[in-house]
Amino acid sequence: MKAVMFIHGLSAKKEDNEYFINKISEYKNIRIFSFTLPGHENDVVSKATCKDWLDKSENELKKILKQYKEVTIVAHSMGTILAVNLASRYKEVNKLVLISSAFVFGNLKQNKEDLKRIINKQFDKEIGTGFEGVIKKLFTVPKSVMLEYKKLAENNRENIKKITCPTLLLHGDIDNVIAVESSKYVYDNLKCKKDFVLIKNVRHQVFKSSKKEKISIYIYNFIVFNILYEFNKKKEI
Repeated sequence: MKAVMFIHGLSAKKEDNEYFINKISEYKNIRIFSFTLPGHENDVVSKATCKDWLDKSENELKKILKQYKEVTIVAHSMGTILAVNLASRYKEVNKLVLISSAFVFGNLKQNKEDLKRIINKQFDKEIGTGFEGVIKKLFTVPKSVMLEYKKLAENNRENIKKITCPTLLLHGDIDNVIAVESSKYVYDNLKCKKDFVLIKNVRHQVFKSSKKEKISIYIYNFIVFNILYEFNKKKEI
């Protein structure tokens, strides 16, 4: 049985990634572990530091390593930074899945495109207005916490180059919170075997999209069969 640790992002709620966790739990050859980062117990993120998030993630990894020799880490948004930190220091992390890598926050280009759609009354129920996630961050993440997030990103950029395990990156092409360029930055700095998948017509919360099942299966195939479909070549879902 393979062990998988999932790390959520900044201001994430249980339902944001619940589909993936439940889907992977259905497979008898995988045991998935998830936890809540400090400060994320309530709707509004309470005061927490990047050290708190790193310590919590490391402690959770150590718990799993008492039972398993190797662990695959799947992470979303800010969680990808924590995953990179751990994988750069623990050889027991045998694979990484980085979804919407958040080393660079914000996506003004996409926000402008979404604003144009609203002005032109071009509404799409499936992808929403594009401002739901952005507005949520404004009301649920205090400035002090956002500064800790930025510090976390800045302090771990060099760790990307230290990753040696196979790494799968995924990013929605209309992500309204984190620009695709953030994942491209990670991809370009990785020295390991890697695959970058661009998910068409999907926002930041990939596991709440219409492609959530396809994405989950894609990740499962990587975890279990070590499938990186095209090494060093970008592709789309």
